[in-house]
Amino acid sequence: MERFQSPLNFMGLPDELADRKRAKVWLLPIPYEATTSYGAGTRNGPDAILTASRQVEWFDREWDCEPVAGFGVHTLPPLATTHGSPEAMTRHVADAVRDLLTGEPAPRTLAILGGEHSISGGVARGMAATERGRDMVAVQIDAHADLRDEYEGSPFSHACAARRILETCPVFQIGIRNISEAEERFRKICPHVRTVFAEDARPGGDWLADLAAFVQGKNVFMTIDLDGLDPSIMPAVGTPEPGGLSWETTLDVVRTVCREAAAVPVFDVVELAPIPGMIAPDFLAARLTYKIMALIEAQKK
Repeated sequence: MERFQSPLNFMGLPDELADRKRAKVWLLPIPYEATTSYGAGTRNGPDAILTASRQVEWFDREWDCEPVAGFGVHTLPPLATTHGSPEAMTRHVADAVRDLLTGEPAPRTLAILGGEHSISGGVARGMAATERGRDMVAVQIDAHADLRDEYEGSPFSHACAARRILETCPVFQIGIRNISEAEERFRKICPHVRTVFAEDARPGGDWLADLAAFVQGKNVFMTIDLDGLDPSIMPAVGTPEPGGLSWETTLDVVRTVCREAAAVPVFDVVELAPIPGMIAPDFLAARLTYKIMALIEAQKK
């Protein structure tokens, strides 16, 4: 019997599956929180997901195997945070993502756990600065449009995440059900943003075909703000909005992206704000992270 527990890595993987040189997927926690405007706690999200992931079964009936045994996951130490300004943190995230994707060795897939959604602007910028940022588009699951040019004095707020990503590449957003008047005016005139509101994101709708066409042959950055899911299954977010995507619809989005895209080199799962004593949302986020990894890696075979 091992005397000591293994480090807190994703799914509690043994060394042979978590080794930096062998693992195809790397996971970077970014426990950053500085601009949240309602409920707080997203800085605790990465740790909660890692803890819950140790209870996720490796076996997946979709493939009748243990996908993680084929690709492995190396969990990096949490990214150091800088609180000089949200803009400085965005640059810090961008530099880290760029360096990881261009390093030796480098991950085939980089998964990122937030932290608040403002980090995603930096993630997109970092991916765009590499070869894997060619022909890049972004797919965003979210309750909020996040198209503000600035919020509470900062253009790098969590409420500006999609607007900053748009400075890098076009965005297809799904599940939106809260948008300001200024954002709506901007959305209607911006040719690089496509919005599927929550009430239109129904199973069997044409929107999935539109999504498939949007990502076809592209390198995709996928960003999942967990408040995009229905709060009946994901209440542990800072700004829960009525309505939202089901687990099944969320996976329809991920499957469509993974099937049609040239590659999904980077994705993030952000905005989990753990609720003490309520572990179901943490587990959902961990299971979703694993499922996304498996769906991305299944396309590599």
